[in-house]
Amino acid sequence: MRDGEANVVRLTQTAGVSQPAVSKHLAILRNAGLIAGRAEGREVRYRAEPKALAPLFDWMTFYRAFWDDRLAALEDTLNRMDQ
Repeated sequence: MRDGEANVVRLTQTAGVSQPAVSKHLAILRNAGLIAGRAEGREVRYRAEPKALAPLFDWMTFYRAFWDDRLAALEDTLNRMDQ
């Protein structure tokens, strides 16, 4: 097994849910491009695809700035109200 990869059996051991549930989740994550699978004999080895999270990071960066500005304005308003 390559570093950073795991098969369904290994993932099921630590997931706390059944193998069919793990398989369903893996299918959804694979369809979303968040993981990749590599066939090795009869097994599939899965690994995370961190680059697939880039749109999420971009979205979070935008909204962090958005909320930082809004919360700073709220703080200023509340400080003026206290005076």
